[in-house]
Amino acid sequence: MPSYPVADILTTRKTTKVMFDPERPAAPETDRETIESLIALAGWAPFHKPAHRVHWRGTRTIEPWRFHLADAATCRRLIGFVQDNAEKAGRVPQMLAAAQALILATWLPNPPENGDDGLNGGLFDPTMANMEHIAAASAAVQSFLLAATERGLTTYWSSGGYLRDAATFDLLGIPAQQILLGAVFVFPNDGGERIPGGMRDKRSERAAWSTWVTPRE
Repeated sequence: MPSYPVADILTTRKTTKVMFDPERPAAPETDRETIESLIALAGWAPFHKPAHRVHWRGTRTIEPWRFHLADAATCRRLIGFVQDNAEKAGRVPQMLAAAQALILATWLPNPPENGDDGLNGGLFDPTMANMEHIAAASAAVQSFLLAATERGLTTYWSSGGYLRDAATFDLLGIPAQQILLGAVFVFPNDGGERIPGGMRDKRSERAAWSTWVTPRE
């Protein structure tokens, strides 16, 4: 079988955290054209059902995800906001000090059918439709990461920490009905403290998590 470039992209994609001192951040440079081209590629991810109409905001935008883009200058402005407001800021300020761009990827839950805030006060109803929306948004994020890898960019998919807080959403104008799936950092390829992902070398062999199945007799 021939070897296709996509196989190389899949196997070379990796997580890398890059951190600068928040008091001495990296130069605020962002190639917006490149980021926007990668987002456009991510938009080809598969999705099964359109987002609920409550998320359309006057336009019939049916994708069950939204990508909110912050350039390096915005990342630097967020450093103080996170430091001042987060109970545990973690490494987010250091990563904001390094980032060339930040993509806050959200998914769009269907409104709870019972009219309250969700099952037992949760974020969303545990329905098949919502599970499909999460899967679609995850595919879009992975597509972005693979496209970024093809361009030789350094990325990290973070859960977001304080960036997922309601105060951050309000500051950046992100609708409260959306749920953060991940904060994807795009970093410079040199400089700063660099920490590789901890799971890459712990992956199991394919046979450990994949098996052929047949019907029972």
